[in-house]
Amino acid sequence: MMTLTLALALSAPGAEPPETSKPVGLTRDEEKALLEKHKKATPRLPMPPADPTNPLARVNNGAFRAYYLPAELRETRPAGTTPGRDADPAMTLDNTFKVKLFWIASRANNCYYCLGHQEYKLLGAGVSDNDIAALDGDWREATPKERAAYEFTRKLTHTPHLVTAADVEALKKHYTATQVAEILVTVAGYNSTNRWTDGLNIPAETDGARFKKDDIRADFSTFKTPTSDKYAKQTTTVAPVKLAARPPLEARDKVEAIWKEKRTATLPLADAKATAEVWTNGAAPNWAALLATFPKSTKGRVEGLRAGMEKGALSAKLKAEIAWVAARNDRAWYALAIARERLKKAGVSENDIWKLDGDRKDLPEAEQAALVLAETLTVAPWKVTDEMVERCRKSFKDAEVAEIFYHTCNAAFFDRVTEVAGLPLDK
Repeated sequence: MMTLTLALALSAPGAEPPETSKPVGLTRDEEKALLEKHKKATPRLPMPPADPTNPLARVNNGAFRAYYLPAELRETRPAGTTPGRDADPAMTLDNTFKVKLFWIASRANNCYYCLGHQEYKLLGAGVSDNDIAALDGDWREATPKERAAYEFTRKLTHTPHLVTAADVEALKKHYTATQVAEILVTVAGYNSTNRWTDGLNIPAETDGARFKKDDIRADFSTFKTPTSDKYAKQTTTVAPVKLAARPPLEARDKVEAIWKEKRTATLPLADAKATAEVWTNGAAPNWAALLATFPKSTKGRVEGLRAGMEKGALSAKLKAEIAWVAARNDRAWYALAIARERLKKAGVSENDIWKLDGDRKDLPEAEQAALVLAETLTVAPWKVTDEMVERCRKSFKDAEVAEIFYHTCNAAFFDRVTEVAGLPLDK
């Protein structure tokens, strides 16, 4: 079976150099310098032409979505970060608190673009540079409630396959079950966004003027602002520096046995009325009922996930293969069962489905290239290289390459949410 020796930062930096395709800033000043340099980064797909009439294109991330994704896919955004999030009364957590979680997830994924945006947002919210620096691992002054969420965010980002019901119960000591679900869908969404912006190496905007508030005196023109002596020498315990491999994939009989085990949801599902707000055609699957806990803010996410399975330029087979490879590596058993059904519907035999766990050399070159990219993006997005993307561009149009990223991003969200919630398999 194939084993990725890609992995995740689990502790303070050791002597080993960061195993990434781009540098990791070990200190606050190094991180700031990298964020500033990223303003001149070369994206892995051509930069879209300026389109001032398109509201989605106001920032580079949105410009790439608007230009490369078809209309039915481009509206999807992470739950908890949509413009209408504050209109959902079911979401009760403070937005600045959630931005801090986004900062931690972005630092953990070494995502320069998203990390830069969170720096600007936090400064705009009045958070000091010292308090931002403390998010990089100095959580001693955080409340127990905050530390619990920070630890969960780092673990869900680095090692989703190791998150258990005990982690959910630990959060419930500080948050209601609905708030735990809000943290889960929000951080899972951040992991999805990181894989889009960092995987494509989307350059940062020239400044953070759009985040500036009239009553805030922070400098939004550059990331290279002074760091206090207190944090000048602190080294990160969040970024991917010291790496540990994910374990080998389990044998087929082991996975099939796991599917037969009784599963009990760790988080409540929405009632029929709320679920009907996000799923209007037939019986809703459990994943939709879970997301319907926040019917106003996740409606677009549900529609986007469904559209991704049914629409777009890529074949149903390749999209399902991406979902399978991602779920296998994330140990997302509910998501894997859905991927299996999608593959069977696309005409793939049971034996050929399980061959996806191997070297996949019997597949066409285009599928091999796409799945190498998807697997790397799933396990360690900081390991994606220009060469991986160029290999895909030899077999796919640029818009199709963007869809490979898009579907892998969807899987990062879907795998984390459905598995941590312990969703029973759909009947």
